[in-house]
Amino acid sequence: GVFVEYSGPPLALIHLTRAMLLAILPATLVTVFWGGFGNGPLGLVLGVVKLVVIVAIMVVIRNTNPRLRIDQALKFFWFLLAPVAMVAVVLAMAGY
Repeated sequence: GVFVEYSGPPLALIHLTRAMLLAILPATLVTVFWGGFGNGPLGLVLGVVKLVVIVAIMVVIRNTNPRLRIDQALKFFWFLLAPVAMVAVVLAMAGY
């Protein structure tokens, strides 16, 4: 894999960064986009439930998407997303 040449402390930092990403990114998403953790015990419980939902979605997306080759990704972006983006720009310029 891509981490073959890393060992010892650099490899530990890479794994620590990925573990922190799994904890900090969902907490940030819940705080910024999903109403935060609220006040009192009920708000804390709802915040933790939101956090668990975001982590579950991230894990499902990360584990179910296959690794794509560059040509597959380019085909997807150019032939599917580029026309959608062009339509979005035209609609935005038209005021919709």
